[in-house]
Order: sequence, then C-alpha cells, then structure tokens
Amino acid sequence: MHQYQPTIIETGFLLQRLLIQIAFLRDELKQSWIELKNNPITFSKAVTDRAVHRLRTLLSTPNVIPATLTAVAVITCVILVVLLFDKTHSKTPGLPFNPESEEVVFMDASKPPDSTSKPSTGKDGPGRVGFQNKSGEGSGPKRQLAQGGGGGGNHNPIPQQTGKLPPPSTILAAIPTAPPVHPQSLPEAGIDIDPALWKDLKAPVYGDPRSKSNIESKGPGDGEGIGTGQGLGIGPGNGPGVGPGEKGNMGGGPRQAGCCGPGGGFDNEGQTFSGSQVEQRARVLSKPEPTYTEDARRNQIEGTVMLRVVFASNGDVVQIRAVRTLPYGLTERAIAAARQIKFVPAAKGGHPVSVFMQLEYNFNLY
Repeated sequence: MHQYQPTIIETGFLLQRLLIQIAFLRDELKQSWIELKNNPITFSKAVTDRAVHRLRTLLSTPNVIPATLTAVAVITCVILVVLLFDKTHSKTPGLPFNPESEEVVFMDASKPPDSTSKPSTGKDGPGRVGFQNKSGEGSGPKRQLAQGGGGGGNHNPIPQQTGKLPPPSTILAAIPTAPPVHPQSLPEAGIDIDPALWKDLKAPVYGDPRSKSNIESKGPGDGEGIGTGQGLGIGPGNGPGVGPGEKGNMGGGPRQAGCCGPGGGFDNEGQTFSGSQVEQRARVLSKPEPTYTEDARRNQIEGTVMLRVVFASNGDVVQIRAVRTLPYGLTERAIAAARQIKFVPAAKGGHPVSVFMQLEYNFNLY
C-alpha cells in the first residue's frame, strides 16, 4: 500500500511563495552543512543512499529506458541533419568548395573612404548570345566571344513590341513594325549581325524577341530601330545590332566577331571554375575600399568580413555570400564594395570564364 499524499496549492502571490521556498532551501542547506561538519562519513553515506534510491526508482518507472533511448536517437538525428544542411549550404552552387583551390583577395578598410549574371542576349537556348541553339558564337576565324549590340525606338513611351528579328543585312534602314506584305524591289531593312547568330523566329511582326509587350511600339529609344537604346538595331544598346552592346553584332560591349559556329555559347558557358582550373586567373583592376559606419566606429568594432563570391565571365561580381560577418552595417559595406570591383575575367580555352573567389575585408581602427 502506498500512503496517500495530498497536494496542497497555496493561494499567495507567486513572488511571495518563491521567497518562502528560497528561505526553506537556505535552512535546509544550513542544516546539511552542520550535519556534514559533525559526522561527514554518515552524512556522505546518507546522501549516497538517497541518490541510489532515486536512481532505482527512476529506472523502475515503466518505459523510461526506451523513452530515454528514443530521445537520444531523435536529438542525434536532428544534430546530423543540421550539420549536413550547413555543410551543403556552405558550398557555392556549381562546384564543391575547396578553400585551397579558391583564390583569396585581401581588402583593407582601415582607411576612411538579386545576384545573378546578366541575362543572355539570345533566346531559346542555353548560350550566352545568338538565337540559334548550338555551341559557338559566330563565323569569325579565331575562337573568341561575340560582342556588340544595338538599339533604337521612336520615343514611344510604350515598351517595344515582341516579334521576330529582321534578317541580317549590310543595307541598313529604319526597321518597320511589320515585314513587307509584298516582295519589294529593294532589299528589306535588316540588322548588322553575324548570320551565324541569327534565327528566323516565326512572328508576324518585327520586334525584340525578349520583350513581353504585344502592343505595337518601337519603344522609347531613338533612331528608328526597336528598343530602348539608339540606332537601327534592336535592344537596349547603341548601333545596328541586337542586345546591350554597341556598333552592331550582339553579345554586349563593343562589336567583335565571335567564333566558331551557330549562336548558343561555348561548352563551358555557365560553368564556374576554381582558380587552379583556369589558364589565366582573374586580374583585379580596382577594388574600392568600404567605409566604417558611424555605429561601428562608435562601438569600436574591428575584425574581418569574409565573402565568398564569383568573378563572372561578363565582368560582374555575383553570388556574394558572407562567410564571416561583422555587426553595425560593416558586412553590408563590404558587400557593396565587392560589387564595385573591376577585373579582367579569368580565361580558359581562349575565352572568359567565371571563377570562385574569396574576399577578405579587414576593418581596423587606429
């Protein structure tokens, strides 16, 4: 038979009851200390017996051992999942992170001063430029990236219409919003683009294939092409070509004939390499230094912000991830400075490629 022990709930304030319990604990400790001093052997034996009795009582409780093992197994699984998740996300997508193969650039901030790559110029393919769906970037004699671009418009505030590309032509003229219905005696208006990059997209009107607008418009640009730039071309650039570059052709930047084959980009396009995998490493031209924030200076914050980034083949710093941070806005200042880095992209196989980089910004107060 177990003796019945009623539970008595006191109605006093919580703080008052807590003080009573603390006072009771103090008296118990005083009494235990007196017993320990008077007879340490007997006291130690009594404490040991009580501990053993409580342990046996706990172990004799039904299902306590399976419950304990289950709890340990669950906690272990959670820890393993967290560690695996952290390890997976500590890598930059595209290539396993290896600190020994990653280039490190050190920045010094002691002196006061999205993320993604640019979209493809082309369409319907994985390549960097060109409206074909194969590898290669033009019909040039040597292996290199195609560059160039064009734009136009007639100051219409409505975005440029979507449509097909005019055919490549050495005879340039204002691009109409629709192809001629009847054959003409003179060559129809065309664009200055490598024919290897061109594709006869099926559409009833001329326009920018990347546009989402179906309203008839040449766009807000200038020069009677179609787009937001200037010239007799199509897109946001300047010139008779297609895309964000200038002076004709396509691909961005100043005009340059690419090689070797229909548009769509080189085989390595979109892949990111480590520093040891490229033939020519990225060369930093300028690296703006981040400034201290007033809060960081007031709180005397010093240390290093470490960023893992990609120096992209198009000259941008992308996929910025903070590995080591500092408070009071210093991490944000470091990221902003990283975005402004100017560099010559790394090269592999004679053309630019993207590489992993590690940036370290040191913040020191003097």
